Amino acid sequence: MDSRETESGRRSREAREIGREKKESKEVEDNAELKVAAAMERADYLVHEVKTSKNQVQNIVLHMQAVLQAIRDLRTALQLPSSSTDETSTQHDKKRVEDLQRRIAAYRDELLKMKDELILEQVRLLRQEFPLALEEKLHEEAQKKVDTILAEVEK
Repeated sequence: MDSRETESGRRSREAREIGREKKESKEVEDNAELKVAAAMERADYLVHEVKTSKNQVQNIVLHMQAVLQAIRDLRTALQLPSSSTDETSTQHDKKRVEDLQRRIAAYRDELLKMKDELILEQVRLLRQEFPLALEEKLHEEAQKKVDTILAEVEK
């Protein structure tokens, strides 16, 4: 009787241990997927920020050109000598453009560093969509999608 109790106790401990190991490996797998999904979400955010920053740069440059032209027109109309120094608002606009350009460059760098994670996430998404596809094809398609995203940011 003691050997049966010992044997069943050992089996139940082993079963609990196996269950715990499965749970831990599942958590590690889920954690890896979460990291890749977070990278994809971050990439989406960065792409959006790059586009927004580029639009802001364009708007600021257009505004600067309009302000400078208006100043030139006023100086001509008032017959004032042209000034070679920039006006305060245009100096502020230039600083803002430089700041935005630095931010765009930083976002691009971050996206390039995340490229491998983005490819892994795309492979995972494509695998869900096309479960019977070959791994090579999935990786190739994921690479194309990520390259397209990065090319869009470079524009």
